[in-house]
Amino acid sequence: MAVFLPDEEPALSIPARVCGEAVPTAHVKSLLPEKGEAFEEGSVFFTAGTAGGTGKCELSGGGRSLAIKYSRIQDPAYDQERVRSEAAKPGNTRLSLGPAEGYIGGYGASLFVGCPYAGGRKDLLAVSVAVGGISKITDSAMQVRVSALTADVARGVARDVVGCEGAADLPDSAPKIG
Repeated sequence: MAVFLPDEEPALSIPARVCGEAVPTAHVKSLLPEKGEAFEEGSVFFTAGTAGGTGKCELSGGGRSLAIKYSRIQDPAYDQERVRSEAAKPGNTRLSLGPAEGYIGGYGASLFVGCPYAGGRKDLLAVSVAVGGISKITDSAMQVRVSALTADVARGVARDVVGCEGAADLPDSAPKIG
């Protein structure tokens, strides 16, 4: 393992898309340091056309890590009303992207996208991004960055991986915080 002085650390080299090509990296880059230990992508389980199940992708570089996950919630009791209730808990901040709702809390952010399934089931697609190597997300700049990546993941997974009916309703704009 090579040790670099702070001014000699190599710049991170991050590809244009990660997580099975589902996620653009503009907002990944905003959450990782510009220099430091090499970028790595691991545990990539994002497979296009998978109508059910879960997926995850782990990214790291410069001493920080990102855990990106998605899952289809099939429990009818877990609906947008419950998401709003979670968002209202102390320490959480409401987050929305068009019809998708969620929250920022602790070390990351989550969004829940309506993703109906055969037979009239009203599933939610849950996506989350957790940032490792930091203290809890409390400053507004970090909230904006983690929310932007969470929105990128929601759009990519809902449109290209799972193929949710509601994916077309997700705007390409930044998510709303608060």
